[in-house]
Amino acid sequence: MEGTIFDIQHFCTADGPGIRTTVFLKGCTLHCAWCHNPESQSFLPEILLNATRCIGCGACDAVCPQNDAKGILADAQSRRAVCPRLCRLCADACPSGCLEVAGRRVSVEDILDEVMQDEAYYRHSGGGMTISGGEPMAQQEFCKKVLQDAFSRGIHTSLETSGNGLKEDYLTIAPFVNLWLWDIKLMDPALYRQYTGGNLSTVLDNLKAVASTGADIRFRVLFIPEIHMQEGIAEATAALLKEYPRYSAEVIPYHLLGNAKREKLGLPQIRFREPEASETEAFAHSIGIR
Repeated sequence: MEGTIFDIQHFCTADGPGIRTTVFLKGCTLHCAWCHNPESQSFLPEILLNATRCIGCGACDAVCPQNDAKGILADAQSRRAVCPRLCRLCADACPSGCLEVAGRRVSVEDILDEVMQDEAYYRHSGGGMTISGGEPMAQQEFCKKVLQDAFSRGIHTSLETSGNGLKEDYLTIAPFVNLWLWDIKLMDPALYRQYTGGNLSTVLDNLKAVASTGADIRFRVLFIPEIHMQEGIAEATAALLKEYPRYSAEVIPYHLLGNAKREKLGLPQIRFREPEASETEAFAHSIGIR
């Protein structure tokens, strides 16, 4: 079985307990306005261009099967539009590293081979493997198989999800997840749809279903001052956390690191501001996190 990923990161410490290997699956059913991994949204590989590193050597032109690289690499968005092959030849030939491809097909065995290289660190630190995205449940069968194989080898498994998907898929995958990292994006149905394109009731229904299995869940609450400081948001978030008192929670302050990737993809910059530490702390207190 194969799936599409855009990265595997080693020695992660923020994606669950201990030292972890995080596998990022490509493709998402939401389109969050604040997405800090914009290369994760499309299910297809994409070319990223760091124009400031281009030395104009023409190596990409020389290997391009379509002979159309010249003149369009200055605009990554155009490059994506005119290059259906995404054969990676231009990125491989680029001596300055100004071109990179986000997205590759891999097998379950490919992932587990790489994950198991860090097994000693998991044992020592209480860590394991985390599946993130994108939205991992958008590749549910592949995600399930990776989790199932890691789980069967005694590797602690975590799954980060927006909660957006089919309830039966969540229940099917639940036995192979040691810890759910559940993103709480925005506790207002209208604003949730406006900023993500999704349905908040679907997320809450799936959360209730997974919680009913006795699963271990950690809430990750997004905080963007312009959005989450609006009237009623903190109160609704606090009410949700009170509904599930046995689960831990943390506030994830928004950051602008995704804008560098958006520039490489030819996408417009995000204009939300990063919160001050005092604002993040005040929001955390307002929703009951001490």
